[in-house]
Amino acid sequence: MVDKFEISKPILVGESSDASLIRTIDILRVEGINPRVTIEVIANESGVLSGMTEASQLLSRILPEAHREGVWALNDGDVFEKNELILQIRSTFATVAPFITALTGIISSSSGWATGARKCVDAANGIPIVNFGTRNAHPNIVGNMDYSSVQGGAKGCSSLIGSRLTDLTPAGSMDENLVLILGDVVEAAKSLIENGEENIPKVVSIGILGDESEEAKKVVENFPSIRGLKIETPSERGGANHHLLREIRERLDQLGFSNTQLSISGDFTPNNISDIIEIESEWLADVSKSRNVITNIEEDDDVQDRTLNRRLVQAIGVNRFIACHSSIDIGAYLKEIDGNPVSKRGKIPGVSANGRLTKLSF
Repeated sequence: MVDKFEISKPILVGESSDASLIRTIDILRVEGINPRVTIEVIANESGVLSGMTEASQLLSRILPEAHREGVWALNDGDVFEKNELILQIRSTFATVAPFITALTGIISSSSGWATGARKCVDAANGIPIVNFGTRNAHPNIVGNMDYSSVQGGAKGCSSLIGSRLTDLTPAGSMDENLVLILGDVVEAAKSLIENGEENIPKVVSIGILGDESEEAKKVVENFPSIRGLKIETPSERGGANHHLLREIRERLDQLGFSNTQLSISGDFTPNNISDIIEIESEWLADVSKSRNVITNIEEDDDVQDRTLNRRLVQAIGVNRFIACHSSIDIGAYLKEIDGNPVSKRGKIPGVSANGRLTKLSF
């Protein structure tokens, strides 16, 4: 296995473990007891799985060769249900116990981010979601968070480490500071085109200094070959509301720039994203009515409304919702000791069956 994630030394020596587990191991060592056990990680709520690749990497570092045949799991990106078995480990207690806390923590947090991303993706009705949550997460976990958002269905992420883990080009063509420092959106666009990375699409941010519609017009007329415009209307000015989205889209179409893409980013939630889809539906209905009127007046095959088969925006950037999504409640349970079924009260003794699990390869 090629190491994909950085697993720190404190994790590898068990320092991230609950102290009670380490104390239990110490007591059993004095007693000369180290049974062969089956430990199961079970979801206590539904969600989208992430973190299993990282968990597998940790297991590859701590499990001896003889114990690696007994690890079965779901895969990153799988949807799981409440009470579903997602990871099963057969090993000796002293081998795996110091890392139970780390394993559940990895899967719980990562699945939370993946589940948050899936909620946004489902609400977006096919419009790509991009995770811009790096500024809302501790830098030590930014890569894991971005990776998990992609497992949940996001089409991109903004951090360099996240893009490395996902093999994607990091999103984000122009930072607002470029516009502020150069003092003009056209100058910023010129600098981006002339000096930016050659292989990334050129997307110019508008709304940072001036009126979005006016800036959109200036940018596309000066640089007609750019990929798109990113609407950066500050929340203090109402954000990218539906009137603004429609105005910019229709102005661009009237100017002959129907292929210029629009993207937006902000503190969006699934509810906000659903509102955008509703706005889009209204817009498409209005466009369709306008087209029918024109077609009835002019029996001309060349009269085509090029907006009909396009989206109102081509991407939605989510700033906080994914990064701040709550972790998924999962638990690790001892289910078998030396071949004998056991469990705590409330759980069914013995190993569980889940035909969706596959044996992990190390």
